[in-house]
Amino acid sequence: MSEGGPLSSPTAVNKPVMTYTEFLDRSPVTGFLWTLIIGMALASLLDGFDFQATAFALPGVVRAFHLGPAQAGGIQSVGNFGFAFGAIFINVLCDRKGRRAMFQWVLLCYAFGAFVSAIAPNYHVLLVGRLISGLGIGAQLPIVFSILAEFSPLKLRHLLVPMSPMCYALGYVVVALCAVWLIPLYGWRAIYWAGIAPAFMAIYVRMYIPESVRYLLSKGRIEEAGRITKDLAKRAGLDVELIPPPETKKVKVGASEQFKVLRPLLGMTAAVSFFNLCYYVQSAGVFIWLPTIFVRQGFKLTTSFRYTLLVFCFTPLAQVLGAFMQGKMDRKWALFVMTVVGQIFFLTFGLSFQYHWPVWVLVGSQMAQTLFTQGTVAILMTIASEMFPTSGRTLGVGVVTGVGRCGAIMGPLVLGFLFKFGTAISQIIYYFAVPLLVACILVVLTVKIDLRKKSLEAINQESQQAAGARA
Repeated sequence: MSEGGPLSSPTAVNKPVMTYTEFLDRSPVTGFLWTLIIGMALASLLDGFDFQATAFALPGVVRAFHLGPAQAGGIQSVGNFGFAFGAIFINVLCDRKGRRAMFQWVLLCYAFGAFVSAIAPNYHVLLVGRLISGLGIGAQLPIVFSILAEFSPLKLRHLLVPMSPMCYALGYVVVALCAVWLIPLYGWRAIYWAGIAPAFMAIYVRMYIPESVRYLLSKGRIEEAGRITKDLAKRAGLDVELIPPPETKKVKVGASEQFKVLRPLLGMTAAVSFFNLCYYVQSAGVFIWLPTIFVRQGFKLTTSFRYTLLVFCFTPLAQVLGAFMQGKMDRKWALFVMTVVGQIFFLTFGLSFQYHWPVWVLVGSQMAQTLFTQGTVAILMTIASEMFPTSGRTLGVGVVTGVGRCGAIMGPLVLGFLFKFGTAISQIIYYFAVPLLVACILVVLTVKIDLRKKSLEAINQESQQAAGARA
């Protein structure tokens, strides 16, 4: 049967024969796939909700615990540190213990972190709660990316993997709406109480989300992989003969071996991670300071909030645009186009301050910059989810997201440092634009293969060959 061809109907005289992974790549959109998409989308939304909860709780926290600016900043910083640590080191276990099992644990982890935050009697306990939440959130995102990549039909992978960052961004909007309602009535702790919802998601995962078939095959658990695949085919109403992939063999991978698995992809991993680092330096730095930037230009505080909200509303739309673009062209060139256009608008934003252009140019350029630059996340994380082998996928994606989160720690600090020394906002924007453009060029130079419309197994084989050729 030709690769990517349609599945035969149950009335066919001779059953089509395909491997378990071929079935996943050619599977139609079924009830199971919708269950998977909804579950991963909700988990990502709750991720974004919990991570941004502190931004809205912070004024109440500062009053309750009598905090100074440095202590207040430490609350979000410790969450970012937990995110980076969890993304890299907890996901070592995910590639060893399984996507489904670790997914349940990390959901409970950041729900427990929200609980500790909600009952925190003092500043130090609150820090512990935010650290625990950060660990869980950082570990969960690479798991979601891996599950979506490993279950998505080949023709839909460019649309389904970006569901995670899109819904993560929607979590920012949801937490803002909840904060407007909850905090005035019940106080700052209420927003953390709402954050325990992921504990119920763990029940959902246990009941409705099976273990990844590709993960099971990588561990030699062929019978279990076959049982899940045949059940999915039956639920889809398809009469096909399913067999294990011929290259299936049991692989026992320890922690050190997991990093060795990624060694042939070191160049691509470094380039993609560096891009994510530069993206978060720019994005987190500017977004966190954006209301202040507007105020420093003479706008009223309420006006700056309205402009910031307009900019934030373009974040979910940006993920949709990124998913569309990477379906139309090679992933790396889609990333290049989105980055370059985004930085042109970003520089326009800086020039608007320098030359005092009309406010519609100022705000409009930042909205357009958000639309294009934020959309690179959808493309970047699709590339990361596709380029790593199954035995190291969550670890590889975890490295990329963990390095990026280090940028989220650096960005606000660097921008604040530049403000302290009186650097003009227009000049700061130029400083933040150049590294991302350089990182984008490195991705174009190091990613040698077109990842579109190829199975994960074919991508891995081509990546290994390309790495061998360079060596």
